[in-house]
Amino acid sequence: MFRYEYPEFKNKQLLKADMLELLRDYSRQSAQLLFQGYGNGIMNGCELTWSDGWLTVNSGVIYRNGNLYFMGKPYRLECRAENQQRYLAVKFQQEKKQMNKISGETRIYLRREPVRTQDEMELCRFRLQEGSRLRSVCKDFQDHSTEYDTINTIHAPFAGASGTTMNPEILLQYAEEMMETEMTDAFDIAFCMNVLAAYGKVSKKSIVQYLKSKGKGDIESEESGDLYQGLLRILANRKSHSNRGQVQEQIGKRIMLV
Repeated sequence: MFRYEYPEFKNKQLLKADMLELLRDYSRQSAQLLFQGYGNGIMNGCELTWSDGWLTVNSGVIYRNGNLYFMGKPYRLECRAENQQRYLAVKFQQEKKQMNKISGETRIYLRREPVRTQDEMELCRFRLQEGSRLRSVCKDFQDHSTEYDTINTIHAPFAGASGTTMNPEILLQYAEEMMETEMTDAFDIAFCMNVLAAYGKVSKKSIVQYLKSKGKGDIESEESGDLYQGLLRILANRKSHSNRGQVQEQIGKRIMLV
């Protein structure tokens, strides 16, 4: 049967071992059940900003192999211009078992090669030029893939209910820009409404199926970078048709006026 149980602490009450065990188990078991089936990646937060040669990872939560990794305070690391591709990564250390606790630690650092091992996770990539500022705000969907002086989070894994997926903010931007084109295609409408309803947290499977339905079945892989390129082609094509239609409409109005 379903039930809940947690300790109640009162003034001058004797603190018992089973009360502490309940407190320990309740939070851990709740997290394991709530996020069962989730893929590894960022759960929430972890926004990135840059200022005066320092890159900041703001507080957030990462889910990995059934465990939640919390970072309550922003983490800053020096980040100077090198005019070459760099990657911000999280390395998961081996779990430590001590007499009265079990802990999982991580290390955040910059590297010059892509993340390839299972015990590491990419947070972003960028190429900062001398005399430039590294920006974290993109003006549109295409801008997320700008090579220089832009924090690129396309490849960062995000935890989803059906596995690891893409950055929800990027998917939201795609849906919003598609909606502005006055689309009529049923697949476009269904996918964008799904993205907006889920606040961008949709599975990679749904993205892949959407790309295939739009005739982009030739995507190289289900990696976030390839999925992004597929979405970018669809959006560019849609905007092109929309702009063409607006031009034709304006020409038609001019003819009628004459």
